[in-house]
Amino acid sequence: MPWSNQNGSNNDNQNPWGKPPGGGGGNQTPPDLDEVIRRLQERFGSLFGGRGGHGGNRGNGGPELSKGMITGFLALVMLVWGVSGFYKVAADEEAIVLRFGQHVATKGPGLNWHIPYPVETVQKLPVTSIQRQEIGFRHFADGTLRKRTNESLMLTKDENIVDISFIVQYKIKSAEDYLFNIDNPEKTVRDAAESAIREVIGRTLIDDVLTTKKAEVEVETEQLIQSILDSYSAGISVTTVKLQDVQPPERVIKEFKDVASAREDKERAKNEAQAYANDITPKSRGEAKKIVLDAQGYAKEVVEKAKGEASRFESLLAAYRQAPEVTRKRLYLDTMQEVMTNADKVIVDGSVAKNVLPYLPLDKQPAKAEVTK
Repeated sequence: MPWSNQNGSNNDNQNPWGKPPGGGGGNQTPPDLDEVIRRLQERFGSLFGGRGGHGGNRGNGGPELSKGMITGFLALVMLVWGVSGFYKVAADEEAIVLRFGQHVATKGPGLNWHIPYPVETVQKLPVTSIQRQEIGFRHFADGTLRKRTNESLMLTKDENIVDISFIVQYKIKSAEDYLFNIDNPEKTVRDAAESAIREVIGRTLIDDVLTTKKAEVEVETEQLIQSILDSYSAGISVTTVKLQDVQPPERVIKEFKDVASAREDKERAKNEAQAYANDITPKSRGEAKKIVLDAQGYAKEVVEKAKGEASRFESLLAAYRQAPEVTRKRLYLDTMQEVMTNADKVIVDGSVAKNVLPYLPLDKQPAKAEVTK
């Protein structure tokens, strides 16, 4: 049944339910389904180059064909829309599923499906890959490196300025916190790293930073950065802080090098003196010990010898008291033997003694020379 007013005349300006645009009432008949389909067919026909209008010829089964086309078209649209919801998550990623902006699920690696846009959207995050931030310098794609002095210059405990460049490596430990709790993760990590390194350097002497305490600075900075990020619930785990370049400012680097060279010369002189002391001290101690031991040995020898002489004299005295003549003669012979043993002697046989000149300097002859027949 066509839409019409009370007078039975058609009015194309009326809405599909037969009411005037002005909202006037009246007894209106309900819309005819066939008429609705016909009008939709005319509109789609005009879009695809067909003939429209009330005068269009319809073949047999026209309304049924229009219903099939519309149904098929809608089914195709729904199929394409549904297939667009499939997505793949890589092995190093996690996917955050948002339904009208609200987090509803976290998907792991593999093929997944979500209600297509605009109902649900997916954001993928590299949760296992190591990311890095450069503080105090930047590497560019063409291989050049540029300093950032506004980040690298900082004050030490002894009020000296030091130029420090370092790298912070981190990874995502909670995709939800990383996505929803911080606005700009890279800037957050950079700001936290710069704040942490300045605090650590501010309580460290410049000589320690330049020489012996680089490893301690790295460890303290890493712990402080992690503490700051945890206070933000950033969902980030700091893996490494590595100092790249630690040196005085460029304008005074020559003077610092001179100071460092003088310090090295001082240390070298101290080491050489210590080495000499380590070498000479044991020798001196050894020689002193040897002298002491020799003196102790000599003293013991003298004492023992004196004791022996005294004991011998006492023995001779006892023998002399028992046989004075025998003891006196024995002492005489012993004494002569001792004397003659060390004297130069020339023994001349009596048969040739008369041929020896009396002026012959016998004392100048070789020792122990013997002339025999």
